[in-house]
Amino acid sequence: MKNDYRETRIFGVKEIHKLERFIEEICDYYNINNEYFGNVLLATTEAANILLAVTERQEMGLVLVRFERNPKGLTFKIRLEDKLEGSEETEDVLDKEIRKHRLSKEIFIVKALTDEITISLSGKSITLTFYISSMNYEKSLYRINQLKEYWNKNVTIHTSESEKK
Repeated sequence: MKNDYRETRIFGVKEIHKLERFIEEICDYYNINNEYFGNVLLATTEAANILLAVTERQEMGLVLVRFERNPKGLTFKIRLEDKLEGSEETEDVLDKEIRKHRLSKEIFIVKALTDEITISLSGKSITLTFYISSMNYEKSLYRINQLKEYWNKNVTIHTSESEKK
């Protein structure tokens, strides 16, 4: 299987539409059905919004979203990047802990929509994985069951009285 890798950058909450278009293009390419597309779209945009919300500079926050197709499925790595040089070194330990606590409270809906989620220790990165390998298998089972149901139906044939004699 060939790995697919793409990325996009979002500057603040006003550019969240770029992320939505990015996800839509990926889901179209991989023929993700509408129900699962909704999960991918909502979970990924919520994760980006949550990362932007835990920063003080919500309008100026830079979020890098990397997509990777691997044997597990579709993986989106969403990372908050500071524009200021050396900001990681000057950050207080208390600030990191506060950000992680706020993330853990806000992340419930994202956890419910993804198959696998990882939050970095610094609270600046969220990795979402959506399993798609079994989707075709489930479709196949559904179709097999439909065919079995069709072939096992009891069909009654009504004949007219004149044909019985």
